[in-house]
Amino acid sequence: MSDTRGVFRLRDLYNLKIEDKWVDLDDVWIGDPAVRFSDGAEPSPNTGYFGGGVPTTSLMDKVTYASDTTAAVPGANLTAARYRLAATGNSDAGYFGGGSTPSVTSLMDKVTYASDTTAAVPGANLTVARNVLAATGNSTHGYFGGGSSYSTMDKVTYSSDTTAAVPGANLTAARSGLAATGNSDAGYFGGGSSYSTMDKVTYSSDTTAAVPGANLTTARYQLAATGNSTAGYFGGGNGPLSTMDKVTYASDTTAAVPGANLTVARNELAATGNSTAGYFGGGAPSYSTMDKVTYSSDTTAAVPGANLSVERYGPAASSVRANALPFIEPPTPTPTPQTALALGPAPNTGYFGGGDPGPYSTMDKVTYSSDTRAAVPGANLTAARYRLAATGNSDAGYFGGGAPEPRSTMDKVTYSSDTTAAVPGANLTVARYGLAATGNSTHGYFGGGSSYSTMDKVTYSSDTTAAVPGANLTVARYGLAATGNSTAGYFGGGRTPSVTSLMDKVTYSSDTTAAVPGANLTAARYYLAATGNSTVGYFGGGAVGDPTRSLMDKVTYASDTTAAVPGANLTIARKELAATGNSTHGYFGGGQPGPRSTMDKVTYASDTRAAVPGANLSVARYGLAASSARANGLPTTVLAPTPVIV
Repeated sequence: MSDTRGVFRLRDLYNLKIEDKWVDLDDVWIGDPAVRFSDGAEPSPNTGYFGGGVPTTSLMDKVTYASDTTAAVPGANLTAARYRLAATGNSDAGYFGGGSTPSVTSLMDKVTYASDTTAAVPGANLTVARNVLAATGNSTHGYFGGGSSYSTMDKVTYSSDTTAAVPGANLTAARSGLAATGNSDAGYFGGGSSYSTMDKVTYSSDTTAAVPGANLTTARYQLAATGNSTAGYFGGGNGPLSTMDKVTYASDTTAAVPGANLTVARNELAATGNSTAGYFGGGAPSYSTMDKVTYSSDTTAAVPGANLSVERYGPAASSVRANALPFIEPPTPTPTPQTALALGPAPNTGYFGGGDPGPYSTMDKVTYSSDTRAAVPGANLTAARYRLAATGNSDAGYFGGGAPEPRSTMDKVTYSSDTTAAVPGANLTVARYGLAATGNSTHGYFGGGSSYSTMDKVTYSSDTTAAVPGANLTVARYGLAATGNSTAGYFGGGRTPSVTSLMDKVTYSSDTTAAVPGANLTAARYYLAATGNSTVGYFGGGAVGDPTRSLMDKVTYASDTTAAVPGANLTIARKELAATGNSTHGYFGGGQPGPRSTMDKVTYASDTRAAVPGANLSVARYGLAASSARANGLPTTVLAPTPVIV
């Protein structure tokens, strides 16, 4: 038999086919051979399924965890539109049982993950029709408990698609609106009706017992739960509530984890996840919101790209990888080392955008080698605004937030083409102005503004933004400035409403923030500007009340200390200016009173400053923002992605 996998011409195809030299179907890879094991097994899908809900629907949404995106999969829609159902499953399929259609039902649907299809399995129907129940299980069986006014526990045997009541595993109290999750050994059923009770179902014996030490921190119902092999997370509930409780399985204890609270208080939501994160979606009164709980840090962030396809409450959810189910990871290819290809030097330029009075959308480009400025209309902001913030990497700058009226808008300036486009997926999670931004080559951090301490993290590769509560500023404030290097960002000054000299340090590897008093500014001020290189940052200008400042402070990152450098003071005292630069110089432009077009250049090696009139802004303005391909210790050479041969 000929090997015909490389045939691309119709003539060759025809000749081989009539000569019976075509490869048999069984010898053809279906799927991606690069991610198959030697025995032909494929990796388990890293996805979750959310089905049903109110408005009464049969809709099934599929969440892809790797990209935090959701899409409707019509082939997997439930066989009957219903809500207030429950779901669990194993590595092959999810089982969605009970609910209201609107009449209460015992119906069981089976979602086959490999084909994204759903079929009714009557033999697995619940033994009693009920709604507002809960479900969890292991790789061989699913347990559906409570609901309506029952304590009933039904056990679904996956191998035979059959269900039987297991009275020994009945809940310790009949209740509705509870939630459940667990690991391979036991399931935990918590809350419901007016209870905080946590019942533990031991799978090996099909018995249930209350574990008071694991009771929820508050009695609640209409909540949701998911988890991994070590802990379960119970979130939301009537009120509505944003509360998140964490059940540690090894000790059968529960504690509130405020950092993991839902971003929106809600009830009648659903949850599932994988071994590293839980996804809480939908909810009442009517949300499509998807929150992602990162287990390693006990923090929660909204992931708008994973929002449900329609707003709804009362859905149910299952996943291949929830509840410590065994899964097959794709094999890790052994790479052939290659040398990263240098595409060329990063642009040695800075971009100054927006500002007031106006407001302006104007974008000016400063060429560092010649200390000259040119307006680049193609890179103008998509909306005129001021008191915004900017940062970026070697390819693009991100300009976020601003006024008038608080904005969440994020614009992306592509340096190679001098063009700007809105990137709605990267919009700030909270509309605000007077914020600050910095970052490294992969992420940007936008902090504070208006009356917020909020820190948003922009992922450049996907143009998406998520709140990172662990990195919130230590004090809510506006009119601050930020700069940093590849490992940490420094957010200094601002108004709280009192003017402050406070310096917060954001450690990127852990997404955490801490005050570093040794790096506090030498004088309290707000509406200042900052930039720097890989070792030091410079914070210049600002105001305390009406008097403006020309003061320049230098932050040494290695020691987290700050000192005034009078030789680098601005040529004119001003506030609401912007700054950016490269590895050797910082550029501070615009500001008020005035407004000003003035551009000052700080030489890092000598801590001196000089006016560079040729780089003055094209329009005098204040409240602008600036970014550069070479600020904040960014690499000066743009590299192509490293090729890998497997």
